Amino acid sequence: MQNIFKMLLENIDFPVWIKDLNLKFIFANEKYADFINKDKEEIVGLKNEDLFDKDSCSRINEHCYDVIKTGKFIIRSRDYKGVYRQCLVTPIKDDNGKLIAIAGIIGIFNGIGQIKEKECEIEHQRTLTKNIIDILPGIIFYKDIDGKYIYANKECIEFYKKRGIEDIIGKTDLEIIENKEQAINFIEIDKNVLKSKQHFYDEEAFIQEDGSKSYKEIVKIPFLDSHGNPLGVIGRALDVTKDRVYREKLEYLSYTDVLTGAKNRARFEAYEKKLSNENKFPIGIIMGDANGLKLVNDTFGHKEGDELLIQITRVLKEASELEVFRIGGDEFAILLPNTDLKSCEKVIKKISKRCDEYENKLFNISISLGSAVKNKKEEDIYEVLKIAEDKVYRKKLLQNKSIKSSILNSLKIALKVSYEETDNHTERVAINAVKIGEKLGLDLSQIDELKIAAELHDIGKIGIPEDILMKKGKLTEKEFEIIKTHPEKSYRIIKASSELKGVAEATLYHHERWDGKGYPLGLKGEEIPLLSRIISVCDAYDIMTRGRVYKSAISKYEALKELVKCAGTQFDPKVVDEFVKINIK
Repeated sequence: MQNIFKMLLENIDFPVWIKDLNLKFIFANEKYADFINKDKEEIVGLKNEDLFDKDSCSRINEHCYDVIKTGKFIIRSRDYKGVYRQCLVTPIKDDNGKLIAIAGIIGIFNGIGQIKEKECEIEHQRTLTKNIIDILPGIIFYKDIDGKYIYANKECIEFYKKRGIEDIIGKTDLEIIENKEQAINFIEIDKNVLKSKQHFYDEEAFIQEDGSKSYKEIVKIPFLDSHGNPLGVIGRALDVTKDRVYREKLEYLSYTDVLTGAKNRARFEAYEKKLSNENKFPIGIIMGDANGLKLVNDTFGHKEGDELLIQITRVLKEASELEVFRIGGDEFAILLPNTDLKSCEKVIKKISKRCDEYENKLFNISISLGSAVKNKKEEDIYEVLKIAEDKVYRKKLLQNKSIKSSILNSLKIALKVSYEETDNHTERVAINAVKIGEKLGLDLSQIDELKIAAELHDIGKIGIPEDILMKKGKLTEKEFEIIKTHPEKSYRIIKASSELKGVAEATLYHHERWDGKGYPLGLKGEEIPLLSRIISVCDAYDIMTRGRVYKSAISKYEALKELVKCAGTQFDPKVVDEFVKINIK
């Protein structure tokens, strides 16, 4: 059998040799002898040092020792005298698996030109690809599965050189990025890309040398082998600072009122929807209306009118410390997440105080404010806004600084002309009514309604003939019936403005009695609105202490005794009790 194997090796068409573990030749066929230009018998017993130059000997010995050490075959290639060759060096083991020798088989490839040409083509493609990547915009890199940089394009290298990192190859983000939190974030992203084998996209902010921010679009994709196993991450970071600034400018213009800098209605709707989706209930809404804008425009010109709107926006922002929305020409709104009505009212007081403190050389800053609350997602924001808007309208009637209060002023002037004492009378009634309302715990909105109703409770008397109003003697039954119509007239006059329905009802019932014997509807007890019951007591007290053309005044003490006496019949006992306490003090 050994002779057969020897004959096989002798006749094989490739150079073959066998060496012992000391690297002495123990066999060489004719092909190998011809290959190194020696006689076959001459080779056996020699070492590489006896046959080859020092460099070749060192390289061949290294390959041989690798096989002896590992017990595994290796294949090495080289160009030898213009012929491209591959040499297989393999271990020879006995039946027990013990290494006893090594053998080498040398293959000859005559197409060296084609191989060289292929190598040149591959190198050309590599250079071309590198040059293309270098001129592409953005940082381009490749990291292995350990997060070490294996490749970086020219822009990537320059980017880190500017930050004092001369060479990033073989390093991780933790070693080259100063912001360690950002570096850890990048590493986690890489791990997720490798694990999920999915692309990643995001925008990251980077601090420039001058302290400014630049934004880069980060794209990362997994690099997989032919079996789908991840080998690393390919990434690109493209500077999108200009695009980002442009987008932000477009968004600013889309959602911002250019004149005042406040956000517009579209942004109001988007933000409210966001708060509702995040269940930030209750959502408080404060609405404000600029008082006197038309007056400023007509008197000082639209430039000053614009300045008024700008200053109002500034006041709202400073006082509320929240985002302000301009939702109409002179209408503003503020959204307050997780805020109830009482908290809204505190903010309103801060805004009002800031208005009083604000200095303007031409006009006072005046804003009528109202609030409402959205408690659940199903509620229409504009229905809630309408509630706040109604409160704003009532507030505007109370604020003399506003030209819009001309509605209230004109009614009061008309009443004063008809009945010269009424103007002072209604002011005194309003002052006392507000005191009682506050003692009874009414909220700001109810107090506003009470004050307006008290000031307008006799407004219907402008429809009563003056000779009846000013008659010094006793009224006839017919004349008294005419007098009794003034609450209804007041109601119709005030109701002409839908926003004042609550005020209109308060004036309509202020002559009802606790025992049900009053007019115009004969309501009884708590059927009578609380505001009407309060006005009734304050009205009676003022008439008793001031007198009328048909009746002399009595002392405050006597008037209080009369109120106590009529408590439970004509007046609400609780209201009388609070009134007496206030006036005794």
